[in-house]
Amino acid sequence: MSAPPPSESIAPLGRRERRKIEVRSRIYAVARDLFAKQGFQATTVDEIARLADVAPATFFNHFQSKQALLGLMTGEVFETLHAMTSQHLEREGIPSEKLRAFISSATEGITAGRGIARDVLLEFMRSDATPNGPHPYLERLIEPFVSLIEEGQAAGEMRTDYDAAFLAQMAVGMMNSAITNWLADPEYPVENGLIEAAEFALQTLAPPTDSRASAPSPAPTTQPSKQPRTPTDGN
Repeated sequence: MSAPPPSESIAPLGRRERRKIEVRSRIYAVARDLFAKQGFQATTVDEIARLADVAPATFFNHFQSKQALLGLMTGEVFETLHAMTSQHLEREGIPSEKLRAFISSATEGITAGRGIARDVLLEFMRSDATPNGPHPYLERLIEPFVSLIEEGQAAGEMRTDYDAAFLAQMAVGMMNSAITNWLADPEYPVENGLIEAAEFALQTLAPPTDSRASAPSPAPTTQPSKQPRTPTDGN
């Protein structure tokens, strides 16, 4: 029986390579901190270089532009979002409560990194856009929601008169509307918008009831007009 081939060893990095990685990591960390504190537009390459203790030319040796740095951060945000959906939507529990926990974590993340979250999402949507179709990042996010709704349907908590994939698209679309409102208007209260959209989605996902038996009659939207009094004899 022949002896197994010797295992291949990975050569350790040299001093120059380690230095390049250290400088690149430092530039990235400083840029991320500045973007979070004061926003992408207010941050300059010169400022990043100065706080990272490198020359501006060194910055461009590692990154083509400030926009390229932001592009790298979008991948980091997506991985965090993917991990968040897995953590909350795929664990054991009541489907509606799992969705609420996911939205709570999402709003906490936005609040903690508001200075950069909006810029990253804008870049994410710009770079990940598909003409005449939904953004691929939405399609990738829908899959855990489909599983969540299928679980809710099996438990009798969510409606079964529509396919789970369709309901997931509608629910994610409702919550995404809060994000798009925020991207259009930075003053929009996105945290409250996400919570309200999630609650509205859960109401929509609930099993339908017999509206004729349970729904109250709608209140009139206008008051009936008063008829003028007709004078009578003797008055």
